Amino acid sequence: MPPSRHEYDFEEEEDEGINLRQSPHVRRQRRIPPHPKEVKIDLPHFNGKDNVEVFLDWVAKVEQLFESHVVEEERCVSLATLSFHGYALNWWTSLVLQRRRKELHDIEYWNDLKEVLHACHVPSYYKRELFDKLKRL
Repeated sequence: MPPSRHEYDFEEEEDEGINLRQSPHVRRQRRIPPHPKEVKIDLPHFNGKDNVEVFLDWVAKVEQLFESHVVEEERCVSLATLSFHGYALNWWTSLVLQRRRKELHDIEYWNDLKEVLHACHVPSYYKRELFDKLKRL
C-alpha cells in the first residue's frame, strides 16, 4: 500500500530543462521520505520497580528499536528516558539533579545510561545466581 500524503512531503520536480511549474499539465511529484529524526518510535515503558528480568528485557527491546530505526547516538538517552515512569522517572530526575550539583557531565550516551541503570537495577549477586543455575543444568 503506498504511503498516504501525510506520511511524505511532496516536492515538484523539474525535468530535462522544462520548468514543470509553468506547465500545470506536466506536473510530477516526487516523494521525499521523512527525516530520520521525525520517525516515531514507541518505546516500552519502564517503571524501575520490576524484577531484573523485566529490566533486562526492556534494555534489549530498546536496543533493538534503536538499531532498527537507526537512531543517532546523541538521541538515545533522551528517547530512552522519555519512556521512564513512576519510580524510574523519579530516580532519573534526582540523578540528573545530583550530577549537576556535583558539576558532573550529563549522561549523553546510551552505553553510559545502561551502566548506571544496570548498577541501580541489577543486584550484585544476580550474575552469580545465573551462573549457579547454569551449573545445575
